[in-house]
Amino acid sequence: MKIAAANSAPWNIAESDNGGMPRLIRYRTDLAPFIASSDYPQRLVIIWEYDADNLNGMPSTEQSETMKSFEDALVETLDSDRLAVLAFVLTCNGSREWHYYINRVDEVGLRINTALSEFPKLPIHLQVENDPEWEQISLVYQICGV
Repeated sequence: MKIAAANSAPWNIAESDNGGMPRLIRYRTDLAPFIASSDYPQRLVIIWEYDADNLNGMPSTEQSETMKSFEDALVETLDSDRLAVLAFVLTCNGSREWHYYINRVDEVGLRINTALSEFPKLPIHLQVENDPEWEQISLVYQICGV
């Protein structure tokens, strides 16, 4: 069994409260059989911090559209051959995070730079963490009752 492409995989959205602000988690429901895959021992988190012009901490319509274009470009460049697997996206209180499971950090970095060349300077930063057991998506599944 192979991991499906992010743009054809089933996704769910869960909403919770984070100190009076909404927290949205969009997550893939098809990754449970792949948890702890040795092919993807690290997790890349791409964090986009934005000014929330409203009282609920969510991005504006314009920001959401730019983030959608950004995500589509990332999925196309990272997921087309499953170099990286987009597992979930967290939006809350002026921040959106894309969580990818990855293997080859150097190749992922090169592809991200290529994808970002199409965009103006974006307010993002990246961090890579070891997560060989896929603990973060497992926690999302636990919280969401998967």
